[in-house]
Amino acid sequence: MKKILVSIILISVLLVGLVGTAFASDGVIKIGAAVSLTGKMAYEGRLVKDGYEVWADWVNSHGGINAGGKNYEVKMVYYDDESTPVRGAKLTEKLITQNKVDFLFGPFSSSITFATTAIGEKYGKITIAPMANATKVYERGYKNVFSVLPPAPALMVPIAHMAKTLDPQPKTAAVISANDLFPLSCAEGFVDSLEELGFEVLLFEKYPAGATDISALLTKVKDLNPDILGVAGYTADALMVMRQCKELNINPQMYAFSVGVMIPSFVEELGADAEYAFEGEWWLPTMKVEDKVFGSTAGYVQACKDKFGEDYEVEYHVSGATTAGILLQLAIEKADSVETDKVRDALASLDVELSTWPALAFNEKGQNIKWPHPVIQVQDGKYILVYPESSQEGAPIYPTPEWKDR
Repeated sequence: MKKILVSIILISVLLVGLVGTAFASDGVIKIGAAVSLTGKMAYEGRLVKDGYEVWADWVNSHGGINAGGKNYEVKMVYYDDESTPVRGAKLTEKLITQNKVDFLFGPFSSSITFATTAIGEKYGKITIAPMANATKVYERGYKNVFSVLPPAPALMVPIAHMAKTLDPQPKTAAVISANDLFPLSCAEGFVDSLEELGFEVLLFEKYPAGATDISALLTKVKDLNPDILGVAGYTADALMVMRQCKELNINPQMYAFSVGVMIPSFVEELGADAEYAFEGEWWLPTMKVEDKVFGSTAGYVQACKDKFGEDYEVEYHVSGATTAGILLQLAIEKADSVETDKVRDALASLDVELSTWPALAFNEKGQNIKWPHPVIQVQDGKYILVYPESSQEGAPIYPTPEWKDR
């Protein structure tokens, strides 16, 4: 009896294993995604899910994914990670062991992705992570995780390259940063790119995170009189710097920010004082990029509006998630296979520009190391895409007029 029971158990285990690999061969590619639908990251998590849905609907309505002479339908399986890494990890294991997904798409946030990718790596499942660019996610020697977002130090890099094209060309810069992980990463990347391009960095200094008065530091900036003032912080920091620069009559020829400018409250609260500020963005719906999936950025934006309504605002959380889907689609087609090893190799070799993302190519860690991404400037109270020139809505206004001349 014991021998019979052991035999039944072994056969059952074997059948479960076979079922786990049978979905793709049956003409369906199963993709699992644990995303934040409740909790503190629910807003961003829902946007990520929207991006996945747009891609899956588009693929299935356009014949599926072709590999090995066969068309595969995409089936998405979702769970709510409740904005916590522990639950995200548990649900990822459930997606793999119970739902038998073939591939994984990541959640919102680096902290949750850090946890979920450990599970994916354990089971040898590829995760394409659209919204996780903390370096710690990619420093563990994993071979199954690929990022859409470039590393945080790249965010302000396009501003430096844009500055190199200006006439008259700025020559000096001062960079200040909130003493917090993300802004410091942005500031360090900006300083490195400025120096590489030949600008003289007169000052690079931190101020306390959450500070409400940095007039002493800004006075040092005023004494140095840099052409470029780079500020890495958050929305409150961007508002504070613009207000205190006006109060202290500090007049750099360019204001360059990491985040905060494209938040509606920046223009709403500052009014005319918001003019001329620059900020790096990951992606914008007004970009002009083409690909073979959605055709163009405009075509992608319309696909989102067709699904969610004409008033739907398409932004980078959505497009980044859709990009994860396109990357998987392109990799499967390039590999001409749904086998994990072949798809992984194809993914690692991609070097593409997409309607949903400006540029992608991966290093050996799975990080997206390619740009340019866009730069916006506030002009007449509106956000104008000024760089790269291929997507430009208007030329950058430079130099910034002094406060007395505005």
